[in-house]
Amino acid sequence: MASDFSVLIVGASILILPKTDRVEIYDDSVNSILLAQLVANKKIEKEPGLNWYDVYISVLDDFWLRHQKTRQTWNVSNSTEETSLEFFSAALSYGALGQTCTVAKVLAQMGRMSGDEPAIQLLRSHMAAPAAQSATVPAPSTTVRLLVTYADSPSSITTSFVEFSMREAVAANPFLQAYQPDNVEGLVQANHARASLSETRYGPVRDAIALKVRERRAISVATLTSVASRFPQLPE
Repeated sequence: MASDFSVLIVGASILILPKTDRVEIYDDSVNSILLAQLVANKKIEKEPGLNWYDVYISVLDDFWLRHQKTRQTWNVSNSTEETSLEFFSAALSYGALGQTCTVAKVLAQMGRMSGDEPAIQLLRSHMAAPAAQSATVPAPSTTVRLLVTYADSPSSITTSFVEFSMREAVAANPFLQAYQPDNVEGLVQANHARASLSETRYGPVRDAIALKVRERRAISVATLTSVASRFPQLPE
């Protein structure tokens, strides 16, 4: 049941957790997801031509063992307006490795929240970045990145990622926006993976990673408690 889950915002990632009073047991997931984003952001800032997800996942691969992975790219060919919620739900389910129903419900509930919600503001600030100029994507445009991580347990995760460029700014609530035809530019990229934490690899650096991201956690992680409390309103 969806009411059995809690939701954290970790930078540009929506982290879905089984309902628990001990969120700290998922610290390894939170810290490694945040660290990977920080590294990817820094490298992309220095070398804009790099693929953000490739850098991000290469950091996670140091500690998490991927059992499955998929990658797709496609051009958007819609000729009619669609909502950003419809777009994200479809993109994140394309090639997904499970948990699409729960992810769709989380996004739907977030789409009903105010853009003034602090956790929504935090997510938006990490999702949107100025797109690098190229011959095929004229400036100004915005690169949009969204990660959704489903924690099957403290040591097992299923991840989904989508990235694309569009011609307008991201709305206050990224899931409450109308996408006009041709608004999305170039290719849409979607990646999915399942992975398990390697204690052999992560154990020796656990404390060092926690210390490295401690200050950033204070400003990059938030709880969406209202999402969990609203889940029962959604039909199964």
